[in-house]
Amino acid sequence: MTRRAARIRRGAVALLVLGAGAGIGAFAIGRSGPPPKPDVVLVVVDTLRADHLGAYGYDQPTSPHLDRLARAGVRFTNARATSSWTLPSVASLLTGRYPAAHGAERNTDALASDVVTLPEALRDAGYMTAAFSANPAFVTPTQGLAQGFDTFVVLHGAATRRRAEGNTAPADPWLRSAVELAPADEVTARALRWIAGRDHVPAPYFVYAHYFDPHAGYFPPPAYATRFGVAEDDPLRGEAQWPLLLTFDAPAGPADTATLRKLYDAEIAFTDQQIGVLVEAVRARARRPTYFIVTSDHGEEFGDHGGIQHGRALWEELIRVPLIVLGPDVPPGGVVDTPVSLVSLWPTLAELLGAAPPAQADGPGLADLLRGGVPARAPRVFADLLPRFPRDRHLHRRAVIDGPWKLTVAPDRATALYDLASDPGERHDLGRAQIGRTKLLQAILKAHHAVANSARTELPPETVTLTEERRERLKALGYLH
Repeated sequence: MTRRAARIRRGAVALLVLGAGAGIGAFAIGRSGPPPKPDVVLVVVDTLRADHLGAYGYDQPTSPHLDRLARAGVRFTNARATSSWTLPSVASLLTGRYPAAHGAERNTDALASDVVTLPEALRDAGYMTAAFSANPAFVTPTQGLAQGFDTFVVLHGAATRRRAEGNTAPADPWLRSAVELAPADEVTARALRWIAGRDHVPAPYFVYAHYFDPHAGYFPPPAYATRFGVAEDDPLRGEAQWPLLLTFDAPAGPADTATLRKLYDAEIAFTDQQIGVLVEAVRARARRPTYFIVTSDHGEEFGDHGGIQHGRALWEELIRVPLIVLGPDVPPGGVVDTPVSLVSLWPTLAELLGAAPPAQADGPGLADLLRGGVPARAPRVFADLLPRFPRDRHLHRRAVIDGPWKLTVAPDRATALYDLASDPGERHDLGRAQIGRTKLLQAILKAHHAVANSARTELPPETVTLTEERRERLKALGYLH
């Protein structure tokens, strides 16, 4: 048996007992024999910071549908992504491993084929698996993220009909041409089309829907831009926003930053509406219980600490993400304040489905928290931002969150310590006043990274060959210098 076959077999065995502990509600009426295995819908909204949703305290009407989902399930108030850009974060979500362990940390990295993924384990346990990605840069088979999916559709380019004017990203660094992006309604439509085609198939399904709209550039449907107060003749509703965005520095004029934030909010609102369509359609045709999980791969900065976009720091606006879970045996209206990481998503799902958690997971399952339990000790949460290319050496950041305390470490070993309970905006570095705590967290972070690096040595990432076309597109999107 090959190493990969052995790993997949272990993952599959852990999930073969699916359904043994899952609540099934009304679906149990009149049934005999084992309960049906639940369907699972995982929604990831690219670039969605938690504090821009009503359920997380935002004062703008960006998220009525997600707010209702939060009330119907459990909302985690302190969930963190493992990095501040897409590839390492999504790879963590699908593997249960921190970036330094799974190794997919740079633009040219691909998740190693020997790393077992959540969809692989689900597929081997009898699930049909499908992914619909509107991120044409990194949520792709090229980066190794299609492992375990029977169907993996990247929605972009000529094959996707543009629904909203301006819904494009530059395809070259001189802004002379553009690539079409799939708007939220296209993601919803394609996912629902696939689900409808399985109505007469007895196997349960796992669907991963990756929405891209809140990612820069911000080109919401015109009605949404107007609704959030951006005038029709504002040049930032068009291509004029790109020269600002690609600097990664907050515009000198606060009015420009405010306009970009409004356009971002409008993108969230449009995506929220389409997630509502997806959820209601799934519920209407459900033949078995369904778990819905909504989260994000990272957030976005709007001058909070002097920058815009993401992928260059580990501030809270960049790694604190929404996490909403609802489904059978998940009590409605629950709120969990314990800090958690997205590496816990796979072990949590395993627990909900009545399975043993994957042996490789770097985080604990959260099912007890979902059901109102209180941990004896909050788990430590880590984040990592590795320089994507040599010239970005100064960008390497690591962070650990231990209860209310957050320590960040820069490439020059400079550290900063924040008390997030009293200083959620990370304005006051308490490192000098808390020398003992700083040293303790430094040691914890160093030990964590050593263990993660050891795992990566066993299964190193693979390398993506950059064609000239892909290189120019990544430059234009700000992912490559």
